[in-house]
Amino acid sequence: MKSLVSVVVPVRNREDQITRCLDSVAAQTYRPLELIVVDNDSDDDTFDTANNWKDSIKDPELDVKVVSETVRGACAARQKGLDNVSGEYVIFFDSDDVMRPALIETATSVVSKSPEADVVCWPCSIRQLDGSIKIPPFMPENPVEGHLIHTLFRPQGTLLKTNYIKSIGGWGKPISVWNDFELGLRIILGRGKITGINKVLADIYAQPDSITGKNFSSKQGLWEKTIEEMRHENSISDYPLKKEIDDILTYREIILASHYAHERNFQGAGELSEKAMKRAKNKLQKLLLQFTYLYTRLGGRGAWRLIRKLFLSSSH
Repeated sequence: MKSLVSVVVPVRNREDQITRCLDSVAAQTYRPLELIVVDNDSDDDTFDTANNWKDSIKDPELDVKVVSETVRGACAARQKGLDNVSGEYVIFFDSDDVMRPALIETATSVVSKSPEADVVCWPCSIRQLDGSIKIPPFMPENPVEGHLIHTLFRPQGTLLKTNYIKSIGGWGKPISVWNDFELGLRIILGRGKITGINKVLADIYAQPDSITGKNFSSKQGLWEKTIEEMRHENSISDYPLKKEIDDILTYREIILASHYAHERNFQGAGELSEKAMKRAKNKLQKLLLQFTYLYTRLGGRGAWRLIRKLFLSSSH
């Protein structure tokens, strides 16, 4: 049995949640299906829990593998899964989260009609720690803005042609934070054919001990490294919207600086905001960055909606 689609679930220390995620994969209306669970050097019983779950599955059309990756980090775990994939398409799905039953069937119906598609994406429902539910803007028709502002290519919301993700380097870069954000830029720069499904197909559950941490200051320097790597990737590409990408990365820097300030990390905020301001193309763009910094620092949200047109037009 060879499935058209493989699902990779990287997991570390989620013995109490992994079963919920795996059950949602098993509940998919699509068959046959390959599922690869990658235990990322867990300290608890996650590995045994995943293997016990695998042993309980009696579905001959669900091929389950449980493998280990001792190098810690989401990138290493996802890459280990990618190395074991046999499907023509792959979904990297986080162990905290849940697939809606028709996710894979819906995604494969798109590729059956558009086999030239390298990427299929869909919106996700994000269930936050306070119980509220958020569905970020979904903009597959504008992947630069859709991803760099709203994270279009979330692992839970993206089906990738296996050969395509391998061609852009897979998860081979050891990026510790915002690794899906960085991969999303490479998806764009690789100029793959992107197709969107305007239907929520997955539920993301925010976790207090997520890889991003409880605040930005606890991982100061790591966020900046990811942005710098993305800026480098953009600089060596031949993508036609390089200037727009660079400007939006500067906007993301000023947002990060404002979060530092909101957390009373004034040194980190000052250093990063000064760097971002130096990248401003003109006085108007600098003014818009200053507004964004102050607005977000004071707890404001959605600054991009307020400055979008002026900010992008000021760079041309």
